[in-house]
Amino acid sequence: MTLKRTFIFLSLIVIFVLSACGGNKYDETIDKVINQEIKDTKEDGMSTEGLTRDNAIIRVYDGGKYIQFAFYMDDQDRELTPYYYYEKLGDSYEEMSEMPGSGEGDRLGLDMKKADYEEVKGKETKLEE
Repeated sequence: MTLKRTFIFLSLIVIFVLSACGGNKYDETIDKVINQEIKDTKEDGMSTEGLTRDNAIIRVYDGGKYIQFAFYMDDQDRELTPYYYYEKLGDSYEEMSEMPGSGEGDRLGLDMKKADYEEVKGKETKLEE
């Protein structure tokens, strides 16, 4: 009987530890769009230095339908790169054209909505309810 209780106790601890390390439900999607942007930047012959998730501000809207992000820059004149916008179309994400680099006044009104998820430099920010 003791062995059974020990096994159950250890199983519960393992489940608790694994669930605590889970991350958020948008991790895989965010990684995909960041990697796509890095790939596109390389194909355009531009430097990808500083284009990492740990150096970005990322917002997810409408349950993951839209992802907006910009990278921090080491520039005296400008803090962020222009914002990039990706839209979920089927099973993949595609970059949206004709969206403002400032992150304001986009045609979808995302700047007026509360993001479902936001992170800054790899750390999730707590959004007000």
